[in-house]
Order: sequence, then structure tokens, then C-alpha cells
Amino acid sequence: MSNVFCVAWRVSCPGLRSLSMSPSNAIPLRSACRDLRTSLPSWYSNYTGRRPFGSLMPFTPSTRHLLLVGLNSLSSVAILSRPFSSTRFLSSESTPPVEHGVQLRSEPFSTDEINAIFGKAKVSPAVGNRVLAVLQGRREAGTLDLDLPEDITHSVRKLSLDTALKFLRANYPLDEDAAILARIEREEADEEQKLIRRAEELGLYKPQSGTYGAERGEKDDPSGKSALLELRKRNEARILEQEEKKRQAWLEGEQQDLEVLKQQAEKNKALQTIDNTAALEARPRADPQQRPLLAWIQKHHLRGTDNDVDVSQMTNARRIIPSLAIALLTIGLAYVFAQNYESPLKQDRMFPETPPAAATAMAIIGLNLCVYLLWKVPPAWRMLNRHFIIVNAWPRATSMIGSVFSHQTFKHFALNMSLLWFIGTRLHDDIGRGNFIALYMAAGALGSFTSLAAHTLLLKDLAATSLGASGAMSSLVAAWCMLHSNDKLTIFFLPREWQETFSAPGWLVLAGFIAFEAVSMVTPFSAAKFDHYAHLGGYLTGTVWALACKADQKKRREERSWWEKIVSSD
Repeated sequence: MSNVFCVAWRVSCPGLRSLSMSPSNAIPLRSACRDLRTSLPSWYSNYTGRRPFGSLMPFTPSTRHLLLVGLNSLSSVAILSRPFSSTRFLSSESTPPVEHGVQLRSEPFSTDEINAIFGKAKVSPAVGNRVLAVLQGRREAGTLDLDLPEDITHSVRKLSLDTALKFLRANYPLDEDAAILARIEREEADEEQKLIRRAEELGLYKPQSGTYGAERGEKDDPSGKSALLELRKRNEARILEQEEKKRQAWLEGEQQDLEVLKQQAEKNKALQTIDNTAALEARPRADPQQRPLLAWIQKHHLRGTDNDVDVSQMTNARRIIPSLAIALLTIGLAYVFAQNYESPLKQDRMFPETPPAAATAMAIIGLNLCVYLLWKVPPAWRMLNRHFIIVNAWPRATSMIGSVFSHQTFKHFALNMSLLWFIGTRLHDDIGRGNFIALYMAAGALGSFTSLAAHTLLLKDLAATSLGASGAMSSLVAAWCMLHSNDKLTIFFLPREWQETFSAPGWLVLAGFIAFEAVSMVTPFSAAKFDHYAHLGGYLTGTVWALACKADQKKRREERSWWEKIVSSD
């Protein structure tokens, strides 16, 4: 082991620096040396001072082992338990090469400079320049612990060597500790290369066949079987097995659905009298491997259907009363809104350049369009079936409002929104936004409740469902016709010469719509199914509201004329 430890006896050791070759939390070598000196026996205290390099004592095996144990216990630096390659120069079997060191500058130091550096010691310029060059080379190489060349130790005293080293550290500073660590790593690499070359000479790194007694991997891979590949195969097999179990359970669930529907039919006597037997039939299930999209849609359809509801446990009172409460609450809130709404100024509106009627209509159309698009997304069916469609067998009260904005077909959506745009905007201009929104919401809720009550109490049709803004649209038509009951209404897109012929008073137009609904209820004239009771509820709401509005307007006109008469008489 080289005497790396002895460099700690130099003056003012600054400690190890945090370099790429050493850990950032390395213990300073000076601190390690100080701690080690306190733990050494007293017989070694003579060697713990600043020792000149010319008289370094060769370490015996016992002292070398002692220093190694001390350094390892302090964890100051990593020191290998083998001699550094530099120690081979101490052997008598080889002659060390001449050490020239590192020249400090291009021109050698003069006699005066050498005398100033070494002081009273008489050192020739040639010897002085050689001493400085060799010491500087040792500092950069991290080999200050090795014995100096014999020509230097025989011609220069120990005190002069210390003086020269002080001069170099003061005028040519460098990180000697880092140089020591670099030397350690360098000699470790050299030893490792020696071991590798020795192993190659012995044939340890020669190519092996890999066939004798070895188990090959896939495609005759000489690397053997891959544990990761085996784990991946097991996971894939497990996933495929789980998917196959789910597939079989899905396909076998068709028969289970049929049994559930039969049990419901036996429990619910009201469902047995329904002509629409399709509601009691299980749908064939698609194979997820052959038709994955259809199977995915069917799964969400079943998830959105409440097959576990026992209709026999729900009375008509439980169906009607919560929905009636929501309808009455909506009507009350609509009345409060109409009485307290104040139209914002033009500069305060979100779209100042858009007419208020058009802005209101577009907002309602946008809400209906969003719900219509959600019906095209299977994961949303569960939420829509609960709150945006009225199921007479087990209705939810929130569907009284949600169904007003819900359409499943584009034809239904386009028809209602067209009425909203062409008739609703005109009515909006006559009555204002507050009254228009209040009428729309109140009529929608009342139309939905009328449909539920009629199908539940009158028709006993619990399998029927209803949705759409038809009730609200009917109220807008009725209110427009009654507000213009004595005005002749016509179809606006007809030629002007035909409009006079195809025109009628508003009350007569409304009567025609109501008669059409009544006839359709008795003798359906088309294959399309209309929720006539929701339409009638909307017509009733719009008519009552229009009559109340006209009565209020008449009262205000009488009060205004009476006040004008009083003012004129004064």
C-alpha cells in the first residue's frame, strides 16, 4: 500500500474538494488525519509532525496495517488494500527513471531568487530549480508521499525541502487532495486493466459455446429463457382468461335478462295488460369478439335500464305527488322570476348587437342541442334515463324539468326548435324576456305533469315514456294566438297574394290546433306518436297566461285613462 496517508502531514491541508471523482460528502483528509493521530499509540507520536520528504521512514507491515485500519474506520477516502503501482520503483530489481518534474516557468529561477526561496541554506541554482520542478510534479500527480530522488535527498536538507514546498503552495496553489484521489482512481484503473489482461491470457474471456447443458430460449436463443418474457406470457394468458369469462358471462346474461323480465311481468300486473310486449322481451346480445361496438352499446343500454325496480311496490300516489310538487314549485319560481326580472341595458348584455329575442331563443336551442347530442353517447344513457325522460312506471320528479330539454330524434328536435325560432321570438318581442322564460318553464313542467297524470290515472299505461319540449312549444303557440285573438294570422312564407286567403283570427287558429289534438287522440292519422296530453297541457297553460296578461293590460289601460281624465279635469 502506498503511503497516501503521509500527505496529511503537510502544512495547511484545505481538505477534499467535491469533484466528479469523489463523493460530495467526503470527509476532509486533514480532519481524518487529525482524528487518526489522536487514536494512534504514543510510540508513533514522533512521526505525527510535519516531516520533511528527504527523511520519510519506510513503513513496516505492522505500521502500514495500522494506518489502513485507521483510515477505513474514519471513512475518509477509499484506499485499496494493495500497493500503488508507483512503489515498484522502490524495488532493487529495477532502476527508476530520471524524474524531471514540472517546470514552473519558461526561464529557470535565478541565483537571487533561489537564495530568497531557500533562505540561509546554500542551494545551487541548478539544484534549487530541480527541487522546485520535482515537488511541483509530485503535487500535480498526487505522489508527495513517495520518496524523492536520491540526488535531491543527498544534496538538500529536510528544512529546505519544507521551505520549497511552502513557497510552491503560497505562489502556485492547486488542490492536492483532488490530485491524490485522481491518482487513486488512476492506479485502480491500471490494476483493473492488468487483471483483465491476465484473465485474457488465461483464456477466461474466450467465447463460450453456450450449448453444453444449457437451456436455450425462444428461436434457439443461446441467452436462455427470459424471465420477463415468461411473466409477460403468464399475464397475457391471465388477461385473456378474464376477458373470456366476462364474454361468456355477457352472452349467458341474455337468458338471465329474460328471467328477470318474466319475474317483473308476474309481479307487476299492470305490465301484463300492455299491448307493447316488446318491453318484456330480452334483446339478443352481440358477441364482443365479433361485434365489439354493438356489444359495447348493449352494455351501456342495460346499465342505463333500471331492471331491478319492483313496479308493484310503487303506488300511483308515489308517482304523482312528487312530480306534482316539482311542477307547482316550477310554476311558483317562474312567477317570481317574471315579477322581478329587469332587462339589462344594451351595453351590459353579453351580445349587445344580438336582439334579445334571438339571444334567448339561441340559448334554449343550445341547451336542447347539448342534451340531444348526449343521447348519442351510450355512457350518458344512465343519467339521461333517470332525469331527462319520463318513465310512467317509476317516474323521477326531476324528469318533469329535464324532459323539457330532451329530444332523441333529430326530426323531433328540429320541429320544436323551428317553432321556438319563428313563433317564440315574436312572442318574446311582445311580452319581454322575463315573461317569456317564465312561461316556457312553467308550461314545460305543467305539460310533463299532465302527460304523466293522464297516462297513469286515465290510460293505465305504465310502460309509456315521454320527452321533448312540445308542451312548452304548445304554450308559446297558444299565448301568441290568444294575444292576437282578433288579428288575422297567416303563414309567413306564403306569397303575399295568398296570405289574405289563408288567414284566420288567432282564436280560430288555436281552436284548430286543439281540434287536431282531440281528433288525433281518437283516430291517429299517422304512424308518428305524439304526446297529446303534454300538448293539451301546454295549450291550456298558454291560453290561461294570455288571458291573464290581456286582463292585466286592460286594467292598466283603464287606470291610465282614469288618471288622464283626472289630470285633464284639473
